[in-house]
Amino acid sequence: MKKPVKKRDIIEVEIEDLVYGGKGLAHYQDYVVFVKDSIPGQRLKAKVYKAKSNYAEAHPVAILKESELAIEPPCPYFEHCGGCSHQNISYQKQLEFKEKQVRDLYSRMGGFDNIDFESIQPAVDQFRYRNKMEFAFSAHRWLMKDFEAEKPEDFALGLRAPGYYWKAIDLDDCLIAPEETQQILGLIRNYALDNRLQPYSMRNRDGFLRHVVLRKAYHTDQVMVNIVTNQDQPEKLAPLANLLQSKISNLRSVINSYTTNVGGTTLPEKTHLLYGEDHLIETLNGKEYVISPSSFFQTNTRMAEKLYQIVNKKAALQGDEIVWDLYSGTGSISIELADKADKIIGFEIVPEAVEDARKNAHRNGVDNLQFIKGNLDKLFRKKPKILEELPQPDLMIIDPPRAGMHPKLVKDVIKMQAARIVYVSCKPSTQVRDVGSLVDAGYSVNSVKPVDMFPHTAHIEVVTTLLL
Repeated sequence: MKKPVKKRDIIEVEIEDLVYGGKGLAHYQDYVVFVKDSIPGQRLKAKVYKAKSNYAEAHPVAILKESELAIEPPCPYFEHCGGCSHQNISYQKQLEFKEKQVRDLYSRMGGFDNIDFESIQPAVDQFRYRNKMEFAFSAHRWLMKDFEAEKPEDFALGLRAPGYYWKAIDLDDCLIAPEETQQILGLIRNYALDNRLQPYSMRNRDGFLRHVVLRKAYHTDQVMVNIVTNQDQPEKLAPLANLLQSKISNLRSVINSYTTNVGGTTLPEKTHLLYGEDHLIETLNGKEYVISPSSFFQTNTRMAEKLYQIVNKKAALQGDEIVWDLYSGTGSISIELADKADKIIGFEIVPEAVEDARKNAHRNGVDNLQFIKGNLDKLFRKKPKILEELPQPDLMIIDPPRAGMHPKLVKDVIKMQAARIVYVSCKPSTQVRDVGSLVDAGYSVNSVKPVDMFPHTAHIEVVTTLLL
């Protein structure tokens, strides 16, 4: 049919559901419309910003009728930030929508109807759950009408404004970040303004201060502050490191990372230790881990423990199996399973993470682990001898980035014929795609378990178990 809307049209719709990704679902003359920042039960005027042949995308212009599900969001930045999308509905409703979204993905996208779909694992903490937050400096503050009008327009330290990568919302605090956030951001902001340290401009590609990366080890109560700069001048930050050390009682380290990359990356070209140790120590399920500034570590500590307990259960190890851990990071899943397996081999592309994984294994007295650095997109084809030299897996743990597995890696996994696969995903849509390929090759879906790692956001973690 001819699409009934075009870009920039303003239409009136009623939100029927929340779909995967967090948008509201509506229909306009039997035509599908996805509306950002909306919840079921709202009647809205919405402005179309994308119109395809079979659907449109829009954002709200005015709420004509509020939803019965709506509650007052606790964060004053909620309407502007975009970091949290669902603070305006109850946590129980968030869980119901997320579970339904994963079910719908497996049913509609994957064609899986008769599988063991388990109830969603709720989060331990609804706020202050993130152990890592990246805050951006910007020379262009996102202005929110009269809100915080007293702040300078050419300086911001906070989160990127949705849709405007060169701007940032100046935040005093973030309710999903560690509770030290407000004090740390305030100290850094005031120091930068008092000393006229220029924030980085993504448009002009100049300025000194780029990011603040805040990490916290929750169980050991250690905090790391990493200040990312555009110039290699750590001496400008030495007094700030001393100030932070004097004010933050659980501060373990202050790092200065230097990068000239024109993108938004926080990965360093050079790193300077300004105070304390160059790593954090964290515990998960009684095991200790070293976390360096660039290493991946599950972002929600307490839910990582729940996640690994689920993976441990789904692995169903008897003690004599060979396990391959793809995308092994700092080795946390491998170490979690080590006492139940004969041997575990982890594969990871980030050198620092591989080194941390080896340190973590040694720290925990685990000697049946081996970690191999390599790009899994091509490792087994570029270095086929690995397949000849290593014992073949009985179980594969697969925990890829959001993009999922490379199609060629999926083919490699199929060739290895592991009897059991436990696939952990932070983006279930790419997981469903990969699972479909594995099922086409002879695997069957044994169970699907959603895990809410990130309350108030649209993100969902899913643990899917497959058997050959």
